[in-house]
Order: sequence, then C-alpha cells, then structure tokens
Amino acid sequence: MEAQEREEKYTSEALENILAQLSTDQIRFVVARQEFSTDKEAAEAIGVSPQTVYRWPDTVKDAVRLMATDGLVTAQIVRKRALAKAMLVKVGGLDLRDDRLRQAVATEIIEWEMGRAMQRQEVSGPEGGPLEISDANSKEYNRAISTLADAVGALLLGAAGTAAGGVDAAEQEAVDGDADASG
Repeated sequence: MEAQEREEKYTSEALENILAQLSTDQIRFVVARQEFSTDKEAAEAIGVSPQTVYRWPDTVKDAVRLMATDGLVTAQIVRKRALAKAMLVKVGGLDLRDDRLRQAVATEIIEWEMGRAMQRQEVSGPEGGPLEISDANSKEYNRAISTLADAVGALLLGAAGTAAGGVDAAEQEAVDGDADASG
C-alpha cells in the first residue's frame, strides 16, 4: 500500500509541477482531452486550432497522461488560477447601482475578512417569561438522579443475572411476592 501512496504522491507532484508551466489554454486542453479521444477533437472543443496543439511542447502531453490518473490536482490548479478573477468579480459588485446588491456584496466581503458580527439571542421561559433554573444540589434533583441510577443498576444486574443463569426481573418479583406472603 505504501508503494501505491508514494506513486500517487509522485504523480500529483509531477502533475502540479507541469501544470504550473502551462498556459491557460494548455490547461483547458488538458482538461478537455480527458473527454475526447483525439487531440483534434479536444482542441476544437476549446476553440484552439489543432495545429497549435500539435506544436505545443511534450509537457502538455505529459500533463494529459498524468491527469488521467489524478484529475484532482488539475482541478486545484484551475481553482487557484480562477481565485483572483473571482475576487475581482466579487469586489466589482461594490460598484453596482443596486444598493441592496452592493450592500450584500459588502457584507459578504466584510464577513470573509472579519467574521460574522455577534448576534445576540434572547432565551426565555414559557410565554416569554423568565427561565426557571433549578438548583442542581436540590433534594428533588438528587432524589431523581438516585432513582435513575437505581433503575439503571437494576436493569444491568437483571441482564447480567439472566445471562449468567440467574433470575430475571419477573422471577425476582415472584420470589419477592412469595417472601411477602409467607412473612
């Protein structure tokens, strides 16, 4: 498995290094070439002359071959190259004539950089009244916890007793009932 991981890492690094050297059209071709069976079809699909593609360096063919095994690296390179352009589009939204859209863009950019503004929330009891908070040390609370612990313990002991060949809860009740009747 380690050999396969090393091979994948090598492939990813090699592809990333090659893609860094290619033009945008060459990367578009590398991506399109995954969908078409010939260089000519891929070139025409992206609006580049097949003759231009045939004159490109062998590194473009290497990228096509490597991308067939690792398309994720290509997608990441394309995304990184598009980030600056996308940010220009987003920032361009600050110059829109529509005040609501301009405000939305401004808010989005501010929140990216500074985080969302703190938003207070009111928590209230029934019908908007104050919350009733009971004391965790109250006798009622402790009694409820003790009752719950006893019930869980009884269930666990009953299951363990039954599994070990002991008596289950119904049998224990019968034994307890007989003891009450005779005593």
